[in-house]
Amino acid sequence: MNTILNNGLSINNKIFKFEVSQIVCDAPAKSFVLNVKNFNAYHGCNSCIVEGTFLNNRMAFLDINAPLRTNETFRNKCDEFYHKDSSPLEELPINITSSVVLEYMHNICLGVMKKLIVFWTKGKKPVRLVNPDDISHELDNIKSYLPSEFKRISRTLEEVEYWKATEFRNFFLYIGPIVLKCRLRKSLYKHFMLLSCAVRLLISPETCHAYNNVARDLLKQFVTEYSSHYGEEYVGYNVHGLIHVCDFVLIHGALDAFSAFKFENYLQFIKKSSKNSRYPLQDVYNRIIEQINAKTNNITFSYPILKHELPYDKILNNSITDILYEQIVLEQFIVSSKHVKDKYFIIQNYDIIKVNKIIKYFNGEIKIEVIKFKCSSFFDNPISSDLIKIFYIDVIIPEPQPQLINLDCLKYKCLTVPIDKNKYVAIALLHSKTTTE
Repeated sequence: MNTILNNGLSINNKIFKFEVSQIVCDAPAKSFVLNVKNFNAYHGCNSCIVEGTFLNNRMAFLDINAPLRTNETFRNKCDEFYHKDSSPLEELPINITSSVVLEYMHNICLGVMKKLIVFWTKGKKPVRLVNPDDISHELDNIKSYLPSEFKRISRTLEEVEYWKATEFRNFFLYIGPIVLKCRLRKSLYKHFMLLSCAVRLLISPETCHAYNNVARDLLKQFVTEYSSHYGEEYVGYNVHGLIHVCDFVLIHGALDAFSAFKFENYLQFIKKSSKNSRYPLQDVYNRIIEQINAKTNNITFSYPILKHELPYDKILNNSITDILYEQIVLEQFIVSSKHVKDKYFIIQNYDIIKVNKIIKYFNGEIKIEVIKFKCSSFFDNPISSDLIKIFYIDVIIPEPQPQLINLDCLKYKCLTVPIDKNKYVAIALLHSKTTTE
């Protein structure tokens, strides 16, 4: 590896340069590759030199202002209580402390968010939900409104122990702010929203740098208030780690740019490839080669892809030469004129629209007929929901005159859920398409 990083790799007389930008792993693996103390040790934080406090048989990291570790202090082993021995990564020409990332799939989805739901369902009375069945019922109702891009449908709270990381992510980014409102104790809901708003800022390439300091303040407040709501002993590695997430975003970009989701997805392919095999390595190799060959032979799709042509109707069609379609597949998302879950979008000027028709004209031009809605903020604290693209929609009766827009006007797809008569909440999808599978 060191040779390749320093000299590059020669292929067909061309030198290809390589560099290690990220090393993505969970906390135990991180301790292993860095050859440092485990995450639940007194000096377990990989980002700062905080010293843990042992409370009620748990390791808590209560100091949020401890000095940060640097590449130099790591290589010089300045914190003697942190290092076990030298790490093989020290042989590589990389910045160790910034390259070994703190990623949100393990830290936030499977760590912080899972623990919060366990508190709300099985914790002490002051933090427990009065009626968790109500939320499970709401989760069931919302299923039909989840856009096609949600590959995994959230299960009920009773099954939280079996939830996957994507289900936790969908909960704190999209579903939680709706179903927890007026059901979770007000102070706990406000506390949860600190996390939800901060992560929505950090997961969007549009806001992750511009509002990094806002997200940092929200996460620091979340960590500071965590102990008063749930107990000091529960401010462990994952909760404490939230104060460092913004630093990695500044270096690597939005959260999905350095998450473990894409690797976990591919790991499932590798596991299935070697199932019931006496020769797992050879089996995996053969499946990978087959996959590469299949991709090579595949027809490359040209977007947009129109699907499900509708029969001519003189009431619906403007002209006999116009063709209406039920669905159009774009590179970023699916647009439908039939299914409610795929009808709602935010357009370039940040109006919210509902798709009525998908029209292909005689000259090949494609337009969509839409209804525009009047929208307002869903909340103003801890930040304005407009900033993280969550809105109230007021449905006007009768509906306003439809308008025609181009496909390139579509900016974000929305999860849109009715919460009252003629009132909806629209939440823009912000996470990367590659993490939905």
